[in-house]
Amino acid sequence: MESTNSSLYTTVPKPVAKINRAYGCVYFCAILGLICYRILYMPSEGYVPWILVFCAELGFAFQWVLEMAFRWWPVDRFTYPERLSKRFERELPPIDVFICTADPVKEPPLSVANTVLSTLAFNYPVERLTCYVSDDGGSSLTFYSLLEASRFAKSWVPFCHKYCIQQRCPETYFSECYDDESDNLSFTTEWGNVKKLYEEMKYCINSTVERGTVTEQQCKEHNGFKEWKAETTSRDHPTIVQVLLERGKDMNVEGHDLPSLVYVSREKRQGHPHNFKAGALNVLIRVSALMSNAPFILTLDCDMYANNCEALREAMCFFMDPRTGHQFAYVQFPQRFHGITKNDLYANHLRKFLDILFKGMDGIEGSSYMGTGCVLRRDVLCGSERQHSSSNLIKEHITSSIISMEKEVPSKRLDEAKELAKCGYEENTQWGKKVGLLYDCAVEDVLTGFSIHCRGWKSAFYSPKRDAFVGCAPINLNDTLIQHKRWATGLMEIFVSKFSPVTYGIRHTKLAQNMCYSYYFLWAPFSLPLMCYGLVPALCMVTGLSLFPQISDPWVLLFLFLPVCAYAQNALEFIYVGEGSLKSWWNDQRMWMIKGVSSYLFALIQVVCKLLGISKVGFEVTSKVFDSEAAKRYEAEIFEFGVSSALFIPFSIIALTNLMALVCGIAGGMREGYSAMASMFVQGMISSFIVINSYPIYEGMVVRKDKGSMPVSMTIFSTLAAALACCMSSAISSNSKIFI
Repeated sequence: MESTNSSLYTTVPKPVAKINRAYGCVYFCAILGLICYRILYMPSEGYVPWILVFCAELGFAFQWVLEMAFRWWPVDRFTYPERLSKRFERELPPIDVFICTADPVKEPPLSVANTVLSTLAFNYPVERLTCYVSDDGGSSLTFYSLLEASRFAKSWVPFCHKYCIQQRCPETYFSECYDDESDNLSFTTEWGNVKKLYEEMKYCINSTVERGTVTEQQCKEHNGFKEWKAETTSRDHPTIVQVLLERGKDMNVEGHDLPSLVYVSREKRQGHPHNFKAGALNVLIRVSALMSNAPFILTLDCDMYANNCEALREAMCFFMDPRTGHQFAYVQFPQRFHGITKNDLYANHLRKFLDILFKGMDGIEGSSYMGTGCVLRRDVLCGSERQHSSSNLIKEHITSSIISMEKEVPSKRLDEAKELAKCGYEENTQWGKKVGLLYDCAVEDVLTGFSIHCRGWKSAFYSPKRDAFVGCAPINLNDTLIQHKRWATGLMEIFVSKFSPVTYGIRHTKLAQNMCYSYYFLWAPFSLPLMCYGLVPALCMVTGLSLFPQISDPWVLLFLFLPVCAYAQNALEFIYVGEGSLKSWWNDQRMWMIKGVSSYLFALIQVVCKLLGISKVGFEVTSKVFDSEAAKRYEAEIFEFGVSSALFIPFSIIALTNLMALVCGIAGGMREGYSAMASMFVQGMISSFIVINSYPIYEGMVVRKDKGSMPVSMTIFSTLAAALACCMSSAISSNSKIFI
């Protein structure tokens, strides 16, 4: 007979850890050898490029040391939801689901509706689920889409529960033709009826969005539309809180209860800071505390639909574990995306981070909070310290929450809720400082997770066999780079803030955990070594200056060993641990180079400008709108440039500079013979590698003529800049011994 104290989850160390440690020791010795070479053979002339390259190599070495912290204790986690159901079915805690949207143009209302419907249909007691949607755009179109979704939910939720449907996002479910799954006539009939209702809902939402306004007749369908006035705009509007589905009042088509659904649009006024997504989530924390006050909160982006109906139960396996449940502040599920090309053109799967690095972080004190697909304790978000308690205290807290939840009637507390969502409510309070999600950072989720770890809490990173949540990834290069620029900017902001791992974190968390966080926080400055290695060796090849040992020098083996081993290890890890293909790995490392010299460089500039008081950091929402022509090119795995973006300039200049340098190097070798070729061997290899990686850039500049090609203005500017850099380096080397 199974013990009542048996664990609800298990943690298994990954066997690859031993290989990682052995590899790390060997590679570290090679790095020391490189440092010795640079010090011993520093030239008396031409030392500036030598020092620049040496500094870049030290930067790469430091980044590698930080990254090794992830690889020392990687773990896998497994849950036992059947044990949870058997022992705690009646004690499953209430959960509030928070879904954030900000722009009905970039974030289509139909996508928001599908995300909401997928969460309302979780395989979880309906009386213990409440879904809150934060609409920061204050759009009547979004409200209308949720109204239509609330009507469809009355058929969709019981259909999912009745037939144990696994895929509970209706758009995905019906597009995958699940009507062939069963020979049951009643199922087939009901499937057809529900699909018809969904198509009607979809048509109503899409036609209203295309029209751009809700008709007068549609406004009569719900009193909530009276909240929208003619002067209402996305940046200037009053608080709107409306209950679209209410537990105990709204029933499904079979006469049973439904989860509650609440629409919240916080007040926005000119001159009042709104703190972006963090501010929206903090409003939801206050409003939900008044209406449902569930002890656990699931945060989701509006395009991240629930793909695994058991996700909440699997998260509860960690929180309700009798031995260690009280240690966990949150359970983070990996971000997964649909519609990614076969070979993951823009590296949107984030395999290295989610399947390799996060699992390594999980073996220390837990992964960082990603802002979406995460179940958190409410009291942790409200600033509580870690409790060294038994599961009895957890039980008592859950029981009291259920009792208070049953007493509340959300629709009778709308006026109080509106007060909590006013733009001036947080003035002279601790909200955003010690309570709720923390402010003054573009990645408030990571900052909040880091502060939670510093308060003594642990977290769990759980990757189930069936992805828990699936979202929409960017399908063009510009949106991908914007997204990574935002992430890198926010991470760098944390490093230079009072929450820096160097000053704050080192006092509260383990050294290895701080190293992991530092690796992320320093994405932006790591762009400098990449820029240096991308330009200096190439420009020196134009001038004939050698920065590396000749091919006949035994030291050259060290400079070949380091990159070959690093890329081989990365490829093997990517393929065998991350389960990617060789071509997807190639795309991943190419995107790492592109993001490194564009997104991360611009992030560094942005943070420096903020520190100097020149400008502030904003929040850019990436578009989730479908473009048919761009989608076709994306499916064919063709790079999408299309727009004149400053983010394209750095990698375009580097690509063209290395192409010119390689041509000059080959010409010089043919002219001067073997000695010249031998001295430029390593630099030639570096430039050749960059040129091969840059093929899609050359193709976009010269070969392609479609709308997704590189704009002519960008091509001309980058070509002139690269040519000017080569000419200037040649001129400087002719007149200065420092560069000779």
